[in-house]
Amino acid sequence: MSQAVRVNATIDQELLRRVDAFAAQRYEDRSTAIRQLVDFALRELHKRDAIEAYRGGRVTLRQFGEALGLDVWSAHDLLRAEGVAVAQGPASETKQSLRQVSEALGVTRRPVD
Repeated sequence: MSQAVRVNATIDQELLRRVDAFAAQRYEDRSTAIRQLVDFALRELHKRDAIEAYRGGRVTLRQFGEALGLDVWSAHDLLRAEGVAVAQGPASETKQSLRQVSEALGVTRRPVD
């Protein structure tokens, strides 16, 4: 962990009550609880933004995974868990990949159209 830096923030009493309750449930001090909550919130917001980018077609599955530090299969599983349809790519790309794999394996098949 990098060196800690002191910051001051102003929050309303209700939010402070909720932070203190979170800290008490986990037997943590207020400062640790705030660090944990900020870290969690930032990761969740990053994940949400990445999901929306994938859902909107702005990034590929691989790019989505890279943005979150996940391999392709973990990215696929995360999207499915979040209820996002995982695109399989255009049919032409799939056909080309099948041809390449078939050729590499020496499998002769009728052409896929």
